[in-house]
Amino acid sequence: MNKRWPLHPKPYDSQLLSDWIKDLAKIYEISYPNFCKRVLMLTSDEIDDLRNSVPERVLTILSNATGIAIDELEGRDMNSKYREWKKEYEEMLARENPKIICL
Repeated sequence: MNKRWPLHPKPYDSQLLSDWIKDLAKIYEISYPNFCKRVLMLTSDEIDDLRNSVPERVLTILSNATGIAIDELEGRDMNSKYREWKKEYEEMLARENPKIICL
């Protein structure tokens, strides 16, 4: 899509991208699966996995349509959140007990 969507609220600070996409679908009065298929060009399998992993092309489509920078949309899936939480946890453990080696 080359045109900006007229309605495009930003996602909340800790909102997963899949939940924000559901909000966008509601705003435009289209079902979430249809929004994902027709607007984001996702397959059924990709829609099922959207909570865990967001394809790069979806970030590009959303960024172009909303004007929100890709770096503001990245990292809003469960896989990214898990990596972020794991890193924070390992850093906390290392501060509390520097002899612990985290994998």
